[in-house]
This record gives sequence, structure tokens and C-alpha cells, in this order.
Amino acid sequence: MASAFPKLPGFVPTQELDKPNFRKVSALKQEQNRDINQQPNKEYPVPRKQPIQVPPQSGMFNPDYLSTTHAMHMPKNVTNDSEELYQPSWVKMDRHVLRFSGYFKEAVVESALENYRIRKITLFYYLEDHSLSMTEPKQENSGVPQGAFLKRQKVLRADGSKTFIMPEDFRINQDIEIFGKTIRLYDCDQYTREFYEGIGQPQAASFNPGSDSFETKTMTKYIPQKDTVMKDYLEHKLGGGKVTSQKQFLENDRKVLKFYVFSDIDYVLHYYLADDTIEIKEINSANSGRVPFPMMLRRQKLPRKFSLNQPGQTYAEDFIRPQDIQFGQPLIIYNRKFIIKGCDPFTRYYYQEKFNVDFPLGGQEEYQQEQRSNIIIPPHNGIGDEQDSLGYIYRLQPKPPKKDFFKWVDNQVNLRFLAMFNTTKPEDKDRVFVITYFLNDDSLLVYEPTVRNSGIPDGKFLEKRKYKNVNNNNEFFVPQDFIVGNEVLINGWRFQLLDCDEFTKKWFAQNFK
Repeated sequence: MASAFPKLPGFVPTQELDKPNFRKVSALKQEQNRDINQQPNKEYPVPRKQPIQVPPQSGMFNPDYLSTTHAMHMPKNVTNDSEELYQPSWVKMDRHVLRFSGYFKEAVVESALENYRIRKITLFYYLEDHSLSMTEPKQENSGVPQGAFLKRQKVLRADGSKTFIMPEDFRINQDIEIFGKTIRLYDCDQYTREFYEGIGQPQAASFNPGSDSFETKTMTKYIPQKDTVMKDYLEHKLGGGKVTSQKQFLENDRKVLKFYVFSDIDYVLHYYLADDTIEIKEINSANSGRVPFPMMLRRQKLPRKFSLNQPGQTYAEDFIRPQDIQFGQPLIIYNRKFIIKGCDPFTRYYYQEKFNVDFPLGGQEEYQQEQRSNIIIPPHNGIGDEQDSLGYIYRLQPKPPKKDFFKWVDNQVNLRFLAMFNTTKPEDKDRVFVITYFLNDDSLLVYEPTVRNSGIPDGKFLEKRKYKNVNNNNEFFVPQDFIVGNEVLINGWRFQLLDCDEFTKKWFAQNFK
């Protein structure tokens, strides 16, 4: 009898309701499965139901799009008994998976490290359609491809019965053959144990499968010795690192112990109490015949034990403390012996107060070079800054003069005065100037405003720099030299101060009462 329904999945009333998919099977697969004893999917009591899984709605391009699942369309007014009565087996067993852990041994040839390899796998059995899949955890440098070991599919029993593997075939501490591989099961998860207890077949206890030579020798991670000094150095070099306690630094800042030591020649040893560092300086004297070398040992923490170690290993965590330095006892510094001969008064007082030890004074003092007093400083020629010019007198390679940074930041204030020439020349009698005094660096700037039809170019009259007051012992100008009504001599020009702006008046009123 011809059916009026279309030949489409879901519209044929005679099709199997529990058929999960309608994929086309290849001819080779059909030939292999021709004589297979097909059995209906068996339903099992499950330990607990899976919660309704709502798919995530994020990432959709259309905001009105809603992804749904089969469980979201179940009727809400139907009891659980009736619901389970009419549900197909593949719906009841949906997302119920048994998980086992197993292993098999694989022979390794032409290797001096091992004779066999234990391959551990994780087996998943899906109660929905009685299919299984296997994965192998990845090991670093294993030399074999790992990951997906067997894709999800139904597997026939190895006994030739032409039936598929069922849950009853999995037993812990027993072998199961899958496609020629004999796998020994040694563990399962808690849900799998509850499942087998529900069907009356509890699983045996788990056991340790052991390890092979590759896992014990190759996979054992080397734990290097922690180098806290190098770690702290690298972290601080990158701008981070742990902030150390500032108590020692605040209590002992600028407190230095000074010892006089001897090793082939005399040296001076400085111990900085702020950070427990040590430096050794040579004592250079005139006409000694030795090349003057300032530092014998740069400032650093001195370890008690010195040895050349492998990279990443150090013993520089146990440092020398003040109590380790004793009079008459040799001090070993990087396998070199130094004899303590004495100390300075501050060091002696420190040892008496701290350790109740009388440390004797004595030792050769450092050579103090005599200050040369025959340097003749020529007068400034007015070109450039005088402080820059003095650098060429004191040093062969001059350094830029240091400026008062805080004064420059805190005194961003300018004082402005109105002045004119104090002269009898008729062409200069009416010329007006604006004198600006910069408090941040005590410099002056003289500016001439524009006067129409005067015939005199306007603009900058004197460059901005520091000028000396010849009426005040050639000292640099200060704000007290600029009093309205007085006369000032700047770079040979006489100016009569006429007035100042309102801010300058308030500033003088606040600072010079």
C-alpha cells in the first residue's frame, strides 16, 4: 500500500522512533555489518538525571536568534512517570557516559633506555547508542602521536559473536580487547561506580598501573635549586621585585664601619650598615711607584663561602656580618686573606655598644691630596653662562653645572618692572623697557616694547641669563635689588625703575614685610 506521507525523515510513520540519525552508510561498512546481530538499545537505571542544558546565547550575530535543545521543548504539565514512559532510549540515556582508565604495554625496539612503554588511555562509553571512544593523554617528548586514540563508534566483541560491546563487558582489573589491543582497566570515575552499583554489578577497587622507564627517567621534572639572589636581581632589573624592609636602611643610613686591613699592601675596608655591603679601597700615596687604582673590590655583599658553581646555582645567601670581623683574625675575601689592623673611632664605639668588644684604633690613613691654591680664575667675558665657563677651569673634561631642581619647580614666578634709561642723551631719554626677573633660576630678561615712528627697533634688549650687580660686590641680582624708584646697573646699562605690575606688588608685600 502506497503511503501518502513524503519519504523524508520525520514524516514516515513506520520508521523507528529511537533512530538517532539518518546518515548514509558506505558500501564497505554495510558489507562488514551485514551479518552483525543487531540488538535494540538496552535501557539502564541511571544514578542521577542530567540537568537541562541551556546552550549559551552569546556570540550570535542576530540578537533575536535563540539556540534550543530537545530538553527545552518538553511539556511542563506532564509528570515524570509519563514523561519517562514515552521517551525513547536515546533520549533517556542522553549525556550519560561511563569513564574508565586503562593501559596496554607496547614493545620498544632499538632503545637503550627502555624495552617497553606503558600507554595509558581514557575510555568513554556512551549509553545513548552503546558507542565508545578512547583518548591518550599527551606526554612531552614521548615520540608517539597522542590525543584521540579511537574516534567514537560501536565496537564488536572479540569473541566472534557478532555483537557490540556492552557495559557488562567492562570490569576493573580485567582485560578487554578492542580492535586487537588488549587493554587492562585499572580505574573509573565516581559516576561509573554508582551506575554499576545500580545494576547490581559493583566494580572492583582501583590499582596503580605502575610506570615504565620512560616515565621515571625522562618525565621526572628536574627541580632546580632556587637562586633567590639572581631572581631578586632579575625582578628588580625589569622594574619589579619584592620591596625589602626599610627599617635597616632608615636606622643605619650613612653609618659606615671603617677598618684598616693589610694584604701585600694596606687597604681600607668600608662596611655599610644600611645594606650590609662591603667595599675595599687602595691607599694610594704620592711617588709610591704604583698605578693608582681606586677600588680593590666594588661595593657588594660578601658571601662567607666562595666557589665557582654551575649556572643558576649560588651560595651567596650567607653573607658576612659585622660580628664576623674581629681584630687580628684573617678575613677571607674571595680566597684572598686580609689581616685586620684597626678601625676608626666610630667603628670602635659601635663595637663597644653593640657587641661589648674593645676594637683597637690604628692603621694607615688615606692619602689626602693637597689642594692647589694657585688657580687663577679669569674674569668672565660675558659670553654664555659663567657657571659653564668655570667648568673648563676646574676640570679638563667639564661637567654641566648642577641646578637646583626644587627651586626651579617651586618658584615658577616672574616679577615684571617698568624702567627707562637714566641718561641725558635726547634719543634715549624716552625709551621704555620691561625688566622680567625669573625666580626659578635668578635670571633677567630686558625687553623693549614697540613705539611707533620712534626709529628704534623693538624686541629683546638683553638676553635671558644671570647678571651680576656691580654695586653689590659682583653678586648675582636678587629680588631685593629691584625697588621701584631706585637705579640698577645691568650689563653697563643704567635703568631707572618706574613701576611694577600688581602681582609683583603682592609678592613683595607677602615676602618682604
